[in-house]
Amino acid sequence: MTPLKFEGGCHCGNLTYVFEASSPLDRLGLRACQCRFCREHGARNTSDPQGRMHIQVRDLENLRRYRFGLKTADYLVCAECGVYIGAQMADGDSSWMTVNVNTFNEPPALSHPIVRMNFDGEDAQARRNRRKARWTPVAVFQQEAAKVA
Repeated sequence: MTPLKFEGGCHCGNLTYVFEASSPLDRLGLRACQCRFCREHGARNTSDPQGRMHIQVRDLENLRRYRFGLKTADYLVCAECGVYIGAQMADGDSSWMTVNVNTFNEPPALSHPIVRMNFDGEDAQARRNRRKARWTPVAVFQQEAAKVA
């Protein structure tokens, strides 16, 4: 099966990605976490445990990894333009991500159905277990090669 590809990134292009999904967004669904960070960023996230994320960073100095709450994931924010592209959780050599669909090059309509989520009752281990089961595996996370003039 050929994966569906959703390309996106931050506004200035420092953080870009390709999200390979096994199903369309209608099947994967969109979630709106009700934590303060996600509400303030207007985030609408999706993930696919059968998919893959490929993340490219142009300038690592402008990648901000923000942690809060249980500190189980890094919220990836571009320091140059301020855009939040998604959250990444690592465990050993593996990592998983949920992506903010508002950062797709062609985002879904604002009228696309979303499910409001509240994860306040989870402890750190339950949160890690849920993310490993539901988030998208990160296949590639790399910095672009320096360009030679």
